[in-house]
Amino acid sequence: MAGTLRFKKKKKRWFALTLFLIILLTAAGAVLYRCPPSLQVIGRIIQSAVGKILFNSAGQSPAELVLRGTVYDRSFNELAVSYRLYSLHVYPAEIDDIHATAHVLAPIVGREPSAIEAQLMGSQRPLELADGLDEQQAEQISALQLAGVSCRASEVRFYPAHTAASHVLGFMGDGIGLAGVEGRYDAVLSPGVFRTINIPDIDFQGREVLGEGTTDLVLTLDLALQRQLENRFREYLGAQGTGKGMGLLLEPSTGRILALVNQPSFNPNYFWKASENSRINRIYHHVLEKELIGSILARAAAIELQGLGHEALLPMTVAAPDQGFLPAVLDAFARRIQLYGSVFGNWEIGSGMKEQAGADAFVTGVQVGVTLASLVNGGWRITPYVVDSVYDHATRTRYRRHSEATERHHVLNPVLGVRIRRELFTPWLVEEEDMVLFTAAHEQVHKRTMHSRYSMQELFVGLAPARQPRLLLLMAVERDHLLPAPAQNRPGTDALKAMGRELLTSFTQHEFTDTLLEEPPEKSEENLRQFFIGKRLDSFQEPETIQEQAAVMPTVTGLSLRRGLQILAPYNIKVRVHGNGRIIAQYPLPGVSLAGVDECILTLDSNGVQP
Repeated sequence: MAGTLRFKKKKKRWFALTLFLIILLTAAGAVLYRCPPSLQVIGRIIQSAVGKILFNSAGQSPAELVLRGTVYDRSFNELAVSYRLYSLHVYPAEIDDIHATAHVLAPIVGREPSAIEAQLMGSQRPLELADGLDEQQAEQISALQLAGVSCRASEVRFYPAHTAASHVLGFMGDGIGLAGVEGRYDAVLSPGVFRTINIPDIDFQGREVLGEGTTDLVLTLDLALQRQLENRFREYLGAQGTGKGMGLLLEPSTGRILALVNQPSFNPNYFWKASENSRINRIYHHVLEKELIGSILARAAAIELQGLGHEALLPMTVAAPDQGFLPAVLDAFARRIQLYGSVFGNWEIGSGMKEQAGADAFVTGVQVGVTLASLVNGGWRITPYVVDSVYDHATRTRYRRHSEATERHHVLNPVLGVRIRRELFTPWLVEEEDMVLFTAAHEQVHKRTMHSRYSMQELFVGLAPARQPRLLLLMAVERDHLLPAPAQNRPGTDALKAMGRELLTSFTQHEFTDTLLEEPPEKSEENLRQFFIGKRLDSFQEPETIQEQAAVMPTVTGLSLRRGLQILAPYNIKVRVHGNGRIIAQYPLPGVSLAGVDECILTLDSNGVQP
């Protein structure tokens, strides 16, 4: 009985609803019959609805769009930064006066009014009139309050230092970090909360999560040292007729990486143009011949073998560079000090090579660096790292590394470790300059079943100050082409040693400080300006086309600014512009070496008359 009553009530509701719809449709039909709308009006109504579905249903990017975190060097110089750009969207069906709209938008977006008008007249669908607009342009458009016109915000990533530290920074694609710290700490840099598991080295100070706002990364890299090492090293490779090499500058007592260079390199602003060979992080993933440090290992093994007896070592010229050890004995010592051990950093996972055994065992640049640092540290093996801290904008706090985050363990007896530290590098000590300079070269053909690999490598290791090294500089150069070579390009360690001495001397004079700011400054206006110059003139270039270019200042005087910037773009130097018009003066002058130079000044004048 109850079920029958419910069925009757439901039937009555459906009947009432159907009757209401019939009456509504009849009334609408009468109105349309008396006032028939044109097809154009109907189309405009439909098009407007479609536009709102396509754009508004997804939601226009809010003004408070949270940008990806910035990556800084140890002094808060920007290495990777995000900017908010805008695109201009219009709905022609909603525009009352297309002619007037085109004329007010043209000067803002830098296009001809006639071109905009033709584009608007030719389509009734929502379209994008311009992109890459800055905040000022977006505000000007918004202030016009034009019907059917709006700006949508988006994010773009910029690497102001271009190729500098590119293998540490990595790159992004489709808003996701794909390599380097961009990939390793994507969860930290992306908007949204993250937990300790995402960055275990950082002390959250008792908090469960961070990242309710933007979170920045602060690295151990020093941009000034990074640029100096990279520019000088690239210049050296060009002079030697090769393009493969690696460089590492670190503090052996702490594990902080101050600079890291891989050649060939790439520009993360255009990472998709770089070859796979250019994106290889050689310091972690490239083979070095272990014989390059054979004499150092032999001397360290001899010191350990003597124990605490303090017996004098035989001169290396008497017992030969290997101190008379059999290869198996040296290999066993190398394993005791973990030369072949995997190096787990906080930005690169593992050494990149599987451990090998026997005479064919190989090493990577980072393994060599860590091993030499452990011998300098009295037997303490310290894992290097590049992430120093994070700055959380929501809590306005800088969160630093755990005191126990740096992996440290002894690979030598503590007492013997101290003795090795004191005596190991005596043969390569340069007392008047208070530094240790070691060089080695090795040539070898690795025979394989199907083919052989030819390797000719040079190594430089520098330590300063000599007795208590604060800096360790390692550089390795490889040639994979056979001799003969031109006379000026023939291999030899003298030129490499001279460059290493020059760099190490300069690095020791660099002012280091740990009293850094507790919060980052405002975003650099200069970097933003450089970004727009590069974007509008398309001046970014991949390093494959520029790495061997002669490092001397080109002539740009007399040219337009656009042409001058295009010529200067391959040199990866900042450009400061004064005035308007054509270039009438430049500094540095044409032909001056750009070694160590990271900035030039252009003076412009509308009359184009040189002073």
